[in-house]
Amino acid sequence: MLARILSMSLIAVLALGNALAHEPGYEYIIPRATVPPTIDGRLDEPLWKLFDPVEVKLVNTGGDVGDEYISDAWAAYDDRNIYVAFLNREPSPKKITTAAPGHDQDVWKDDENELFIEPANTGARPYYHIMINAENVTQDSHTGAEEDAWEPALESATSIGTDNWILEVKIPFSDLETDAAPVGESWGWNFNRHIMSGTDIWTGWSETGASFHTPERFGDLTFGTMAFAVQPTGKLATSWAAIRR
Repeated sequence: MLARILSMSLIAVLALGNALAHEPGYEYIIPRATVPPTIDGRLDEPLWKLFDPVEVKLVNTGGDVGDEYISDAWAAYDDRNIYVAFLNREPSPKKITTAAPGHDQDVWKDDENELFIEPANTGARPYYHIMINAENVTQDSHTGAEEDAWEPALESATSIGTDNWILEVKIPFSDLETDAAPVGESWGWNFNRHIMSGTDIWTGWSETGASFHTPERFGDLTFGTMAFAVQPTGKLATSWAAIRR
């Protein structure tokens, strides 16, 4: 009997270790959107206004970025796509750098947002990587494919305001290893930002250390089972999201 108990305990410990493959404490549970957002670089839909974002503020070399550079990030999904939005606080919009000459060309050197997406959630390669700068120039890669082999059919839009810049993105599930919404599943995930306006700072939601390319320290993005709906009157019917840290 004791041997059986010890065996069951070991199995439980191993299962827990697998569940915590990513950086512990960083989990974002996202809602199903009954009405998809319009990808226009504006955050005027109830979807982005009525449930809480996560904060992108952890500097990769340690500590937090100043409040004036914190980004809020959201995600939601429907049957076919995942939707992402960033609100990047920016005290000096005129200093924003957008020098990338075109798609897949050094977008990482600009003021830009990044997404790291690991559907298998094992804390290891392969994973998807998307970068989009403040002028909506994109760069994408897949660590398990040849260079330039992965070209997702994403839709994105940006806008630059007086004290922020905004990014909205729609990514088809068909470009992320699944043809159906992974309801109830958790993916390895990170929201990131590169700040070039008068400085050179790299920030993230989940703490990865010096390199963003550290999949074992991505956070967990969970596809929630509750829906987010707005009635014809514009009133919120149901909204749900949960955040740790």
